[in-house]
Amino acid sequence: MVKRLVVALLVLAVLIVSVYAEDKKDKKLTADDIFPADRVLDVQITVDPKDWDTIRYQSRNIFEALQESRQHAPLDHPYTYVEASVSIDGVEFPQVGIRKKGFIGSQNSTRPSLKIKLNHIDKEGQIDGLTNLTFNNNQSDVSLISQFMGYGLFNAAGSPAPRCAYAKLTVNGQSLGIYAHVERIHRPLLKRAFGNENGVLYEGTVVDFNPGWAGSFEHKLGSDEVGRNRIQRLIKVLDSPDKDIEAIGELVDLDSFYTFWAMEGLLSFWDGYSGNRNN
Repeated sequence: MVKRLVVALLVLAVLIVSVYAEDKKDKKLTADDIFPADRVLDVQITVDPKDWDTIRYQSRNIFEALQESRQHAPLDHPYTYVEASVSIDGVEFPQVGIRKKGFIGSQNSTRPSLKIKLNHIDKEGQIDGLTNLTFNNNQSDVSLISQFMGYGLFNAAGSPAPRCAYAKLTVNGQSLGIYAHVERIHRPLLKRAFGNENGVLYEGTVVDFNPGWAGSFEHKLGSDEVGRNRIQRLIKVLDSPDKDIEAIGELVDLDSFYTFWAMEGLLSFWDGYSGNRNN
């Protein structure tokens, strides 16, 4: 009788484990799943050790990164993708691309900030339209809360910002600690924030709307011809002697800019547009 009970329990345990494993295998993550506010994501990365060494030791030179030629075009970044596999809360993505990220202040060869490209190899790889995941090491913030709280406050104030969560990163079995998982500024965010994804998107890295600098903005989405023309028009208006606020308002949503400007000031955000002409 006891042996039968033990056997029955063992069979039940195997079935439970099998069902759990099958559920994990079939589970599809959503954007809400990967930006939780009440728990830490478990992100486990497996990558060839030689490839890991290659990407984590890649770096920028501050003098090259800030050279004058960047006013004509964004400088190429030194980071390359390598193949890896990643598990997010037990859901497997067997073929992804991974690379280091960061400009100057966040560079770290032991605990680098990382980009994971879900569709680097599998062109269908995505989570609710998100194809790129960003994990910041918070090297400049020992509290680990600035990005999480800051983006939350921007969104609460109605100034569109990425979603943010916490993630524990493990690479080849070695824990790298807690990272900020920050939503990429791309189509899903634009659609959520503005109701459509049809506009033109640029990124500015330590640049501004200065004469001769229209080419410095890095084109991401939409018609570059349309966007670059608008940037040039804004540069011309800002460079005019009278600084006509009405003419500026025809090119810039000033109410949204004031909200954004005020939030950067209230948060003492020194590395954004108003503090450092960056990001």
